[in-house]
Amino acid sequence: MPTLATYLDLGGRYDDTARELSVHRNTLRYRFGRIAEISDHDLADVDTRLNLHLALRAWRFRRAPRR
Repeated sequence: MPTLATYLDLGGRYDDTARELSVHRNTLRYRFGRIAEISDHDLADVDTRLNLHLALRAWRFRRAPRR
């Protein structure tokens, strides 16, 4: 989830995501292949990316410590 969240937070920019995660672009491509395979979602689809981004943000919000 951190890989996908970082990618979506950075606007889908591979190079920026790889740099932020300190991984090679090929590693990132492999991770996205696995994410797509496991989740059965097409990460190239704009609507899918939007839905996943919203879901990840909601998940992070719910996990945030309450004040």
